[in-house]
This record gives sequence, C-alpha cells and structure tokens, in this order.
Amino acid sequence: METPDLILVKSFEQFKKYGIRSVTMDDVAAQCGISKKTLYQHFADKDTLVGTIMDHMIHKSEEQCCRYQHQSDNAIHEIFQSLVMLREMFEGVNPVMIYDLHKYHQAAYKKLDDHKQRFLCDITRKNLERGIAEGLFRPEINVEIITLLHLQHIAITFEQESFPRQKFSLLELQMEVMLHYVYGIATARGVKMIEKYRKQLLS
Repeated sequence: METPDLILVKSFEQFKKYGIRSVTMDDVAAQCGISKKTLYQHFADKDTLVGTIMDHMIHKSEEQCCRYQHQSDNAIHEIFQSLVMLREMFEGVNPVMIYDLHKYHQAAYKKLDDHKQRFLCDITRKNLERGIAEGLFRPEINVEIITLLHLQHIAITFEQESFPRQKFSLLELQMEVMLHYVYGIATARGVKMIEKYRKQLLS
C-alpha cells in the first residue's frame, strides 16, 4: 500500500474508534509507522487529512449507490443493498466522529452536506420514480416532497440532542429510518418484497 493510502486507512480507523479531535497527527504517524515529517509531506495539516478522507468516503459511497442502481432487481432491492452499505459504513463508528466533523472541520462537513443535497437527492428521486413504474411504490406520492422529507429524516438522526448516542446507535437509527421510509411508500406488492429482502438482510 502506498504511503498516502496507508495514512488515509489508518487515520480513518483511529477517527472511527476515538473521534477526530482526540487523535493527533503524532498518533496518525505512529499508527502508520512513519515520521511526522513524512506525514506532513503528504498532508499539510489535520484539516487537509480529514477533507481527503471525506472525499474518498463520498466517492466510494457514490460509486456503490450507482452500482446498486444498475445491478439491483428492482427499486426495493436497490434500497436494501444500500442498507447493507450503511451497516458496513456505520458499524463500529464512534458518534463523536460525526460531532467532531461538524464542529471542528466545517469544510469537510460541508462536502458531506453537499453530497446529500446533490447526489443523494437525485438518486432518491430516481429510486422513487423507478419504484412507482414497477408498481412497488404508491403512484399518488409526491416524489419531490417525499425525497426531501426522507433526506431530512436521515439528517435528524445525526442530532444527538434528539437521539442521544448512549441510547441509540447511529447504525440502529439509520436502519429504522430506512425501513420506516420504504414501508410508508410501498404498495401491497411492495410490502411483500420488503419482507423478502428484510429476512435476507437479517439472516
């Protein structure tokens, strides 16, 4: 593994486990087995490192979502594939990492917000249109309203005041929001499809 990639992998592991603020550049260098000078040759500061990690996360997420969009059997299958991705993404993540990102690395957090406003909005809308065409989602729903409402529901799960992390894990919240969403828009045929994929997900 090339040094920049090693730095990104090791630092992200540390951020997920301990949060961003509590992990120093000295800690990152030690985890990578490199000098601090070498670390700074690749990343000018911690903010640059966090921003690069966010770029990689967003790029990977968008690639996977596009793959699911084209390879899934139907709109509900596409949603459940994204649930598997969410489980992999948020499992073991210390919620402090999201808090630190928002409070101390606003440029990187803005990238995440832009990703939601641009990419997630578009792919959610297309999934809704697909599901309606396939007879799996109710045809009378207002696609634009439901798209925006769903994205707001996702955003709310990151608010620790509403959902304290000592009581709810981020993974649990994301899974519940997605299931609540898809059940709410499904036709009777769609509900049967949800039950099928839900059993597969939980098995």
